[in-house]
Amino acid sequence: MEDFYFNVATKIHFGKGKVKVLPSEIEGNHIFFMYGARSAKMNGVYDDVMEQCRANNIEVTEFTGVEPNPRHTTVTRGVDLLRQSGADTIVAAGGGSIIDCAKAIAMGFYLAGDAWELYEGKDEAERAVPIISIPTVAASGSEVSNVSVISNMDLKKKLHYRHDVQRPKAAIIDPAYTFSLPKFQTSCGIVDIMCHSFEGYFSHSVGSLQDGLAESVNRTCVQHGRKVMTCPDDYDSRAQLMASSALSITHLSDCGRSFVGNIHSLEHVLSAHYDIAHGAGIAIVSLAWFKFALSDKTANRFARWGREVWDIRSVRDDYTVAVMAIEAYESFIRELELPARISELKGEIPREALAGMAHEFYPVSNSAMWFKPVRSESELLSLLELAY
Repeated sequence: MEDFYFNVATKIHFGKGKVKVLPSEIEGNHIFFMYGARSAKMNGVYDDVMEQCRANNIEVTEFTGVEPNPRHTTVTRGVDLLRQSGADTIVAAGGGSIIDCAKAIAMGFYLAGDAWELYEGKDEAERAVPIISIPTVAASGSEVSNVSVISNMDLKKKLHYRHDVQRPKAAIIDPAYTFSLPKFQTSCGIVDIMCHSFEGYFSHSVGSLQDGLAESVNRTCVQHGRKVMTCPDDYDSRAQLMASSALSITHLSDCGRSFVGNIHSLEHVLSAHYDIAHGAGIAIVSLAWFKFALSDKTANRFARWGREVWDIRSVRDDYTVAVMAIEAYESFIRELELPARISELKGEIPREALAGMAHEFYPVSNSAMWFKPVRSESELLSLLELAY
């Protein structure tokens, strides 16, 4: 087992009606409340937060308009308003995009320059405004993580920044807030949760504890993902997915082994160019990468995944089980009504664009640690063509 560092400093309040603890977590008496203008009214989180603030004489400055792939320009707008407001704490209610944007704003508040410089590696955060996250989708796990992802559509870049200062001080996780989530967003979230465990699981660094945790997350997503597709207000299944989201992003299943993150990196190239939903991009890219990575050398890992997650027990040959496992994953993507190919996305993405993506990504990709390394730009292009 390799050495590792593990830190999840976020306090988690999990369960029905836990928003009542919000006043005790707020620093000061003025919040900067970020939320989705439409969704927060539908799922009830807006009214619940405002009720707690009114009852406890907490002032509120509201901020909406965060895009599904949050823009650096939105971050700048948020930083300006936060400075004008005098708020002490950011309360971010929504999915990963809103919480990621909140993190960028929280760090940008203390920077002399633009927060985008953090993501390009030109600056380093030293502090951040305290954040309380209230996730309304089981997906990225941003509510407990130290990572945020921001897009610069002018530069066609989608970059992440990792630093403990941006980790939310508390997360209020009420699965009931996900009942009204549209099926597409629920599906995107399920695949995103699974993918966070893929990144370390499909590597050359294994471990019985780590494998078991990753497989449990995958099985939970399959079992309860299917349930919420037909019963969207099933509290237990929503709760299982919310807990899996938080657990998966902590990368506890990767402590003691290598974590690469290549699937997410590939998806960021796709969504930076065409602004597609992250979960949909993850479904497409992960499926293509599995097909690309499968070989006689890697088949045993895919076969274990097939047996432990997809319950393929009747076949002994590892390569055959591996192929069946990837087919089962594709079938599950279809079951979730997500696209499995770039060509199935709404809005035309020309095949010719793939060469430019490969040319842009290959020089900055460090694929030597990948389960199956990409040896050339043309090989990366062949991977992207599998996704098409």
